[in-house]
Amino acid sequence: MFIALLLSVRIISILSITEEDFDLVFVQALWRHGNRAAQYPYLNDKFAENDWNSIGSGIGQLTYKGVRQHIDLGESIRKRYIESGFLPEIFDEEVVVFRSTNRNRTILSAKANFLGMYPKKNGEEIKLPIIVLENYGNDCINNVMCKCPRRDILQNLAKDLDEYKEVVEDQSTISLFSKLSKVAGETIHAENFWRLPDTLRCEKQNFPDSFEQRTPCYSEELLEEMEALNTKINRFTSGLYASPEKPNRLDIGKEIRKLRCGPLISDIFGRMLQKLDCIYFQNRAGRSSGCSEKTWKMKYYAYSSHDMTLYSLLTAMGLEDLTSMEIGSWPSYASSLFVELFIRKQDKNPYFRIIYRNPSSSYAPTEFFNLTPLIPKCHESSFCHLNILENVFKEFNIGMPVSEFCHVTNDLEL
Repeated sequence: MFIALLLSVRIISILSITEEDFDLVFVQALWRHGNRAAQYPYLNDKFAENDWNSIGSGIGQLTYKGVRQHIDLGESIRKRYIESGFLPEIFDEEVVVFRSTNRNRTILSAKANFLGMYPKKNGEEIKLPIIVLENYGNDCINNVMCKCPRRDILQNLAKDLDEYKEVVEDQSTISLFSKLSKVAGETIHAENFWRLPDTLRCEKQNFPDSFEQRTPCYSEELLEEMEALNTKINRFTSGLYASPEKPNRLDIGKEIRKLRCGPLISDIFGRMLQKLDCIYFQNRAGRSSGCSEKTWKMKYYAYSSHDMTLYSLLTAMGLEDLTSMEIGSWPSYASSLFVELFIRKQDKNPYFRIIYRNPSSSYAPTEFFNLTPLIPKCHESSFCHLNILENVFKEFNIGMPVSEFCHVTNDLEL
């Protein structure tokens, strides 16, 4: 079903308005870091730091495979945007900008990605300036799990929702947690449960020859049971709850989504508006106050990030089921999204597309798919008017700096 859906998107994109009717003016990319080691080995884990050092940089860090994934992605980006003439053949830090969370795996992914985009010339490596906020916990644009008291309260309130209780308090879930606690040698509960399937998955992928021998408790059935539960909990974490039946009741899910999606959408959409301001005032001497020299020159802005950040963008666009076939329903390693801004030649109106690439795909790991026809209210068009994205921005706009909004808690009453 999912494969057929993406293939239909491709057909729709081919049969609808063509790219010749539009000028590409700006691209914002968002990707998940490459393959990494397990972050939280369990107490009885037979894999140790030395094992992970042999294939990368240690626990929680990027593996050599993860580096290769991002070089490959960078090479694909080069073909799409550099060889097509949109981006310059020679790197210009004012045109191409990279941002990363303050984690080694995302910073190294950005550097590997850049190496694919701009390989060494005459043996000389080009240095990439990367924007990195020093405090990972304060980066609420690129890190949806940043420090935020308001979100923490909302997540605790959500535990009283029937939807949450029906899953977490179900007898099968309680039995699974009990079984896994014995396997792990530590107490497993809803908050830390995700760590165990994540660890087992990382070990199985990276040590296929020795994994089952060193993990006798493992079975495909057990992992499938864990992944099914993990998917449900991940959706709750993302705020994907049904809306409250009573109109005046606090919509906890929507409030969680505003905190997870809002800052990123605001950043992306705001930069698009700034770029449009520059385009509509092309006479540089008469540029409006909204068009800075920096925005004038910039054509590509990339976020090196995490699975939850990609998923927050998909959720905001109504595409949360896109990754339903992926492990835990999160975007897979080195998956990427591209928000492309266009000007239609006929009337100079702004349009956008959202493009997706999934290297873990079994059917087209190197292809870029246009997801725009799947976006609600884009009416199956391969290009969508920017006012649709503006409506998404308004829906999730928190109306103040996220650092302030995260401390607004007086309205959180059921």
